Amino acid sequence: MNTFSREELASKKDVKELRETVQELIQSFSFTRETVDQLRMDFDLAREGNPFNVNVWLKPSELAVILKVSNSTVTKWRNEGLFKKTSVKEVVRGKRTDFYYHRINAVKDVSKIKPIQISNKKIINSFS
Repeated sequence: MNTFSREELASKKDVKELRETVQELIQSFSFTRETVDQLRMDFDLAREGNPFNVNVWLKPSELAVILKVSNSTVTKWRNEGLFKKTSVKEVVRGKRTDFYYHRINAVKDVSKIKPIQISNKKIINSFS
């Protein structure tokens, strides 16, 4: 068994100071995380309110028309996890939950598994 001199061991005061510092860091991190979450929500609201971003969030039927697939295919892809969290917005209305799809991000997600034809002009295999 190793023996340590008294100077090598942390004093109770040192341990107490260390614990206080860790607690301050935890509180600071929690505050920072809450601030970032609020900024994300504020940014999303501002982006949606921008007149140049009209209809950023699409209903499943609207996305299905753009992608030329059925509504049930869009729902199936969501359930399979094809869409990233940034592509789907979940809106709870009482017992019902509606899903909206980000016009650009959702198309990018789908383009990774399926070529997408837009306006009968060009086939897009993936977005950059």
